[in-house]
Amino acid sequence: MTALKIEHEERIADVRNALADAIGRARYRDETTVLTSRGKRVAVLVSMDFYERALHALGEERIPAAPDGT
Repeated sequence: MTALKIEHEERIADVRNALADAIGRARYRDETTVLTSRGKRVAVLVSMDFYERALHALGEERIPAAPDGT
């Protein structure tokens, strides 16, 4: 059985200008950026290639989020 994952899509400019460097590192150099909040590791920014390989390795499939964000 294949698991499904919801995938939200946003424009980089709508997120934050400060993320441009981290996105560039993931996109062009395949470097990972761990995001923290109050010292806690909460999310990871990775390249699309890495993300797709991870989903494949885990046997999961991504599906687009509904236009209303659900």
